[in-house]
Amino acid sequence: ETGELSLLDRQRDEAWVAGPGIGGRWGGSLGWMPDGQRLWFQSEESGYSHLYTVDVLTGEKRALTTGEFEVYSPMISADHKKWYFHSNEVHPGERHFYSMPLEGGPRTRITAMEGRHDVSLSPDEKTLAVRFSTPTRPWELYVMDNKAGAEARRITHSVTEAFQSYDWREPELVTFAAGDGESVWARLYRPAPEVSKRAAVIFVHGAGYLQNAHKWWSSYFREYMFHNLLVDLGYTVLDIDYRGSAGYGRDWRTGIYRHMGGKDLSDHVDGARFLVREHGVDPTRIGIYGGSYGGFITLMALFNHPEVFA
Repeated sequence: ETGELSLLDRQRDEAWVAGPGIGGRWGGSLGWMPDGQRLWFQSEESGYSHLYTVDVLTGEKRALTTGEFEVYSPMISADHKKWYFHSNEVHPGERHFYSMPLEGGPRTRITAMEGRHDVSLSPDEKTLAVRFSTPTRPWELYVMDNKAGAEARRITHSVTEAFQSYDWREPELVTFAAGDGESVWARLYRPAPEVSKRAAVIFVHGAGYLQNAHKWWSSYFREYMFHNLLVDLGYTVLDIDYRGSAGYGRDWRTGIYRHMGGKDLSDHVDGARFLVREHGVDPTRIGIYGGSYGGFITLMALFNHPEVFA
């Protein structure tokens, strides 16, 4: 009645406020709880993007999800009894669909296949349309009942026989230690010992805030196919989710703040050393490439570490 404003939540970050469902050019996830007295929203207050509520009268704030994982695309069910959302709780490189009681509590994982699930609910919420892929198979559409353990029935077949005739490699998801002790996730492609050249190529994904060391079909599908060709020719390939990449929480997201070409570059130097130390790669035969932000890191690598990258 007075038009006076009340501050319900203030998000501040030494770098910048962002993360899944938070701010940015798309606005973020935000809505009313069914009681009309609480708002729900997402925050990186814990270091990972999680689901919160705040009472607009009392100011009480509650975290509905916690843990070292990210929450994506939350929504309240039509009967107002539970949440639906995606998360990478199982593994940083997997994305599954969950339900959870409206006031928080045990999360029920509904999808089961290893990879990424992008789920849409039917109007009556009894059925799920699931867009699903794996590292070696592009996106297909599946339909399943909305209950944990239900069979997912594939209803599209988009790849050709020619595509299927090639033995696409499933990259290994590995971690290596960065110089500051952090664990870095990466995709590793290894040639057969009899064709190995003991040479390696490191790929740098673009966009900065993007994930590519995961268990689903890459948006870098041309590079994925090129990496298979390189392995055919005897090269080892490493594809790193360097500092600034998505999927690993706030500290990783902001790891390049005020120093692009810092830890994001040193992660690639440490990746090269990992290939030499663990996979017998000749330290004089390591190449690096990428486009956009990946091109920037490639140039930084060649100018700052010519002794590492040939």
